[in-house]
Amino acid sequence: MGILEFSSLTIKLENVRVSQDEILILSFHGQISNTNAYEINAKISEIIIDSINNIIIDLTELQYINSIGVATILSMIRTVEQKNGKIAIGGLNHFLENVIKLMDLPKQIKIFSTRALAITNWT
Repeated sequence: MGILEFSSLTIKLENVRVSQDEILILSFHGQISNTNAYEINAKISEIIIDSINNIIIDLTELQYINSIGVATILSMIRTVEQKNGKIAIGGLNHFLENVIKLMDLPKQIKIFSTRALAITNWT
């Protein structure tokens, strides 16, 4: 689908079909911080609102995230939930796994250690 470029972050967008669901995979490469979070949130919200209900957030290549970045991810989750979509998170290193656990995400958000597991376990 394309690539979004921001200051210190690139997001690769890829559409995949799993069973009957069309899923947008957002692969984050770089850092989410104060310098780019607002712009990221605005662009991703626009994409979700336009047409996408199901998302996998791939954090395999995310090097850094601060509290503003966490708020950005929470905003994406809320937007998907408002559209009655589903969301999964994959590709967590040890640091990100701890950050995600502290976020107290809704129970319906599925978290996987890899992007591949997020795709193969999509339900």
